[in-house]
Amino acid sequence: MMNKIIAPLVLSVFFSTSSFAFWNTDNTDYSLVEDMFTASKSGNISPSPLFKYEGNKFCKGGQLYTTKYTKLNATPKGGDHTSGNGKLKSSFFAVGFNHAIATYLEAEYDESKAYQKDDFLNEYVPYLVNAAKERYFTVNRWVKGGSSVAYAQTMVLINLSIFMDFMDHRGLWKAGQREEIVKWGDVLYKHSHYSHHANGGRKQRHRWPDTVSKAAAAYMLWGYVTHDIKIFKDGYKDLLQEYKKIPEDGKYHQHYKGPLAGVIMDNWDLFLENKTLGDLVIASYVGELVGLPTFDKPNKKGGTIKKAIEYLGEVSSNPATLRGQDERHLHNMRIDGNSWMTVYRLMDTSDTNPLVDLHLISSEKKGYGYQQILNYSRCLANEVN
Repeated sequence: MMNKIIAPLVLSVFFSTSSFAFWNTDNTDYSLVEDMFTASKSGNISPSPLFKYEGNKFCKGGQLYTTKYTKLNATPKGGDHTSGNGKLKSSFFAVGFNHAIATYLEAEYDESKAYQKDDFLNEYVPYLVNAAKERYFTVNRWVKGGSSVAYAQTMVLINLSIFMDFMDHRGLWKAGQREEIVKWGDVLYKHSHYSHHANGGRKQRHRWPDTVSKAAAAYMLWGYVTHDIKIFKDGYKDLLQEYKKIPEDGKYHQHYKGPLAGVIMDNWDLFLENKTLGDLVIASYVGELVGLPTFDKPNKKGGTIKKAIEYLGEVSSNPATLRGQDERHLHNMRIDGNSWMTVYRLMDTSDTNPLVDLHLISSEKKGYGYQQILNYSRCLANEVN
């Protein structure tokens, strides 16, 4: 596993015996991760690139979005999770990072688009640095009944981390640019915690599993690309909080047929389960890069991330279990779809999971350009098969 990217280091991972306030209890040995991050700081580059970043046919159609926004990160009054009023501008802003990378990589794949490299460097990167200086989406205003502004900030942080990684490994930063981006991302990280004063009095313990898994992916990625072990640990503890729940048969069941099933609407249960587990896959992928395995390493119950996704694949391909469920996410028709399947395939090359077929078919037709996280994943990872 992970033989496409980096041979995993061997670390000893110990799990807390306490289920109360799990995120405050972590006995993991991070010494080798700390050594990796210390070595990386001198060159401002992550231990290994997250993806290949090679231009291919999936890099087409990217746009350079330079829309001006403000610091305010808020849900409009009366907005909810399903109405147009409930959508956060920061959520849509998040897709722009990988769109920009795709335009650069397309220019390498198609020489007639060479001008896109200049536009990327001279228009988009300065725009993003200015956004960082102006601290876009760092002032939270969470309206009761509205979408989570903290959750939206983790979306931004996931894609911003990938952008950082790309810029670092391509050596594209100009003097002072990277430093501004890091300062901005650190504020987004801090303010995305439910315990932050502007998040309506909500605490970390109030988070749903989909919020925990999104934070796990965001914080582990941001810690990885900034070499910040404290932030990385914060994300890894969130990963472990959900990882420890997976039983031996892989039936995670936090949303689909689980305690939170139907809290929003019954037909969204599988949709929520899918995106929650997708974020755990992303977090697990980062953990594998630094030698903290969870993908096919059993927890105390015998469960693994891989087993959870294998079960998800069974559910997602069984007409009986699909009955009554909103299936649009499976066919890449939602902004929270299956773009994470690209990362899954980097860790499991067998392609035996039924979700892989759905991923390959639907992404060929629809692409991943407008997914909220990991959009253009097949471009970034050079997934041409």
